Amino acid sequence: MADSLYAGAAPTVGVAQTSTPTSGYIKYAPAGVTLSGSDVTGPFSYLGAGGFQAGTGTPDSTYVLPTSRYPNTRGTLTSSQAVWSLEFGTDAQTFQVRFNYQTGGVYRLNVDGRKVADLMTTVGGTTPGSTHLMTIDLGSAAPRTIRLDFYTVPFGGVFLPPSATMWRVPPRGGRMMVLGDSISDGSAQNTGGGAGTWFHRAARLLGCTDAWDEGRGGTGYISAGTSPVYATFGDRVAADVVAWAPTRLVIWGGYNDNTGSQSAIGSAAASLFSAVKTGLPACQVLVIGCWAPTASPAGSITNTDATIRTAATAAGFPFVSPLTGGVYDAAGALLATHGAFITSGNAAGYVGADNVHPTDAGHVYLSRRIVAAWREVLAP
Repeated sequence: MADSLYAGAAPTVGVAQTSTPTSGYIKYAPAGVTLSGSDVTGPFSYLGAGGFQAGTGTPDSTYVLPTSRYPNTRGTLTSSQAVWSLEFGTDAQTFQVRFNYQTGGVYRLNVDGRKVADLMTTVGGTTPGSTHLMTIDLGSAAPRTIRLDFYTVPFGGVFLPPSATMWRVPPRGGRMMVLGDSISDGSAQNTGGGAGTWFHRAARLLGCTDAWDEGRGGTGYISAGTSPVYATFGDRVAADVVAWAPTRLVIWGGYNDNTGSQSAIGSAAASLFSAVKTGLPACQVLVIGCWAPTASPAGSITNTDATIRTAATAAGFPFVSPLTGGVYDAAGALLATHGAFITSGNAAGYVGADNVHPTDAGHVYLSRRIVAAWREVLAP
C-alpha cells in the first residue's frame, strides 16, 4: 500500500509558459518570496531537504531551492540540491503550481499518500529559465493531501481559487536520510535522477514522508568524486547529515573506493562512523557494503565489502552485504542471509547499459531488498 498508485480519477495536468494565474486566484508564496499583489505565505511542508533560499536576479529571486546538500549553496542547479518534495492540504479542485522551467525538470504528483504515476514525469515547458504554471485539476473539490516530488524544479508558489483553503501537513515517520553515491543519487540509467532511486521507495515502505537523499555521484569513503563535488563522505557528513538530525540513516558507499587502499578505506569508514555516533547518538543507522553490479565481483569489491563490515561492527552499526545478502546486527552477529542482490539471472534486468547503475526496475527491486534487510535489525 505504501508504494501503490492513486486509485481515484486521474487528474488533468497542463503546463503553460505564463506568470499570470487564473483570474481571482490567490497566491500562496514560499517564505521569502514576494510576488505582485496580495501574497499569502504558504503553509508548505518542505520535505527531503532544508535551508531553502531564493536566488538572485530576475526571475530567480522569486524561486526557492534547498541548500542542505554539499556544496550547501543556492548556486546553480548543478551544484544545488535538486531532489526534494512539497506537501500541503487543500480542498481545491484545481490549483496552479508556479515554477521555473529547466529542461531536466521532472515531478511526481501524489494525492492522499498515493502516487498518480509510478515514475517521475517531465514538467514540460517552452523556454528554459522562464516562469511556467502547472495547472492540476483533480476533478472535484474535496479535502486532500497533495505532495509534489521534484527534481530540478525551482519552486515559486501555488495559486488557489478564492473558495479554496490550504493547510500544513506535518511530516510523518521521522526523518530518513541516505549518505551515499550515485547508486542512491541516481544516474542516466534510471528515470528522474535522485528522485527515482531505491531510496525514496524504501522510505515510503518504512512509512517516512521526509526522505533526504544526501547522495552525491562519484563520492565515497575516500573518493571525493569529480567537479562539482570534491568531497568524501567524511567531508560532507557534518553539514549534509548531522546538522539536519535524521532519525534513520543509511550509509551506502564503497564502490567508488574499491580500487584504493583498504587500510585507507577502513580508517575513513571508522572516522565517519565515529562522527555519526557522536553527532547523532539516537539515530538508527544501517550500513550497506560495497555495491556489486555483477554476479562475479572483483576481489577489490569483495575486500571493500569486508573492510566496511569490520568498521561497522567496531562502531556498533548493523550491516548488510550486497554481495551475499548477509544481515549483521550491531554486534556483528549474522542474523540472516537473504542472498546476493545481483545474480547472473537478474543482472540484465536490474543493471543498466553502463554495467554499473541500476535501472528503474533495479531500483524497485533494491528498495524491497534493503527494506527487508533493515526490518531484520530495526528496533520494534
